[in-house]
Amino acid sequence: MKSEDKKRTERIVKVFKDTGLNQKQFSELIGVSQQLVSAVLNHSKKPNETILLGIIDNINKIDPIWLFKGIGKNKKNYMSLDENRSPIDYHVKNIVRNQFKEISIDILEKLSSIEEYVKKN
Repeated sequence: MKSEDKKRTERIVKVFKDTGLNQKQFSELIGVSQQLVSAVLNHSKKPNETILLGIIDNINKIDPIWLFKGIGKNKKNYMSLDENRSPIDYHVKNIVRNQFKEISIDILEKLSSIEEYVKKN
């Protein structure tokens, strides 16, 4: 990995740590896979435009020039652009999202069973 890529990775690591999120939460926030976040944070993959733009597009107070080039100042206390939420709000939203997924799967299974029953009769 080039020196410039290593420095950029360190800036991403700093942003990640400053957010206080875990890898899954961070990856969901910036819209990339957890595997990509993990690979970049572990220095096994250089940061690509997808992760950089995901950070810029979804986290408030990020200086794009600092993130890409290291020029300027790093700001802390990052927040999601879509909402200023407390950790409790974040977890409640995740609980609701997970329950919605489970209900959706259950409904799809029931619809499939109904379709099979109708086809047989």
